[in-house]
Amino acid sequence: MSGAPHNRANGTGARFPAARISLFYICIFLVMGVHLPYWPVWFAARGLSADDIGLILALSLGLRVVAGPVIAVSADRLGRRRGPLVALASGCLAGFALYGLTDSFWSILFVTLIANALLSAMMPLIDTLALQRAPLDGFDYGRVRLWGSISFIAASMGGGWFLAQVTGTGAEQIWGMVLAAAALTVGAACLLPGERRSPGIDGQTDVSRRFPSSRHVWSAALGLCRHRQFLLFVLAAAAIQGGHAVYYAFGTLHWRQAGLDDSLIGILWAIGVVAEILLFLVAAPFVARLGPAWCIAVGGVAGILRWSVTAFTPALPVLMLMQCLHAFTFGATHLGAMHFLSRAAPPGLAATAQSIYAALSAGLVIGAVTYLSGVAYQAWGGFAYLGMALLCAAGALAAIRLARVWDGDVLAAQPQSAEAAGNS
Repeated sequence: MSGAPHNRANGTGARFPAARISLFYICIFLVMGVHLPYWPVWFAARGLSADDIGLILALSLGLRVVAGPVIAVSADRLGRRRGPLVALASGCLAGFALYGLTDSFWSILFVTLIANALLSAMMPLIDTLALQRAPLDGFDYGRVRLWGSISFIAASMGGGWFLAQVTGTGAEQIWGMVLAAAALTVGAACLLPGERRSPGIDGQTDVSRRFPSSRHVWSAALGLCRHRQFLLFVLAAAAIQGGHAVYYAFGTLHWRQAGLDDSLIGILWAIGVVAEILLFLVAAPFVARLGPAWCIAVGGVAGILRWSVTAFTPALPVLMLMQCLHAFTFGATHLGAMHFLSRAAPPGLAATAQSIYAALSAGLVIGAVTYLSGVAYQAWGGFAYLGMALLCAAGALAAIRLARVWDGDVLAAQPQSAEAAGNS
């Protein structure tokens, strides 16, 4: 977690930037480690059906399509990461606090839209900051990002153990744990390293000089969205990550219905993340050997196997083995996506490209799949995982195609300069 020392001359802005970024990953994944596996339990304790839960999660994911890019465009236009992250973390804490005032489906939906939109908008910004500072400060993105995974393990396992000790569903305890973790995230955001001024945080010119207005950022972003290879990348990564929809939304509920207690369920979630951490430890040689597109393809192939077997609720040892494939279904896909974006995104569009990917994948695709998974799980139970296997197959094919057509270079030409734009 150590980082390069502070250098006032080049504006690195803080001592030990890798440690500060790692701390933020730790805190935000404490939130996710409780929220992701156990929040559907909180919903169910409030009397929501599987259809209701699927609809709420799908709509909140769909909001990312709008909220994420808008926030990222502002961040790229200003050339800032820390300030927006502090604001988003504070808003997320306030959003989770509002759950204490909810008493109906519509109020829960409204608060979920706010909290989840702000929570999800933080990930593209922190990933952008980490990826851009890694070569400048001499640390490996994967080894910084793994602290988030370690934190997720601690939260999911600790949350499962804690809930096993309390009576009832533990809904209020779940809410309290999320609130505490969200408060820590605000503090970690305040400690993030500052942005470089000149040269810019990506080692080139200042973002605002390249994009004199938000309109220019949006124009460049739309150009990226029309690029066939970028769309192929989004299709591949989004399909494979979308394959986790049933697991994320109904994994805990399904395992409870299968007779597993909360402590064991926490261990199952943790096994997947432990495998992910092991992959992140060797992230640099793994990506260097395969390349971003083939990393994504590996994730798709692993997803076909993982979800096909999980659909039949296998014996516990087999289920644990399938959880180990999370290293590839999520880990390899995520590494491939992050390194693709760091190489392919036009200069000055780093956060915007990250957010467009998150909006289209985690918002549009995963949102739609999450809603359908609620319907499918209501009708077929665990066999809904078979649909996730088919989705991963589509993603693997798209990734293989991407590996054949992308040459590893930036996808779009540099947008016109501020001076040229002013004369146009």
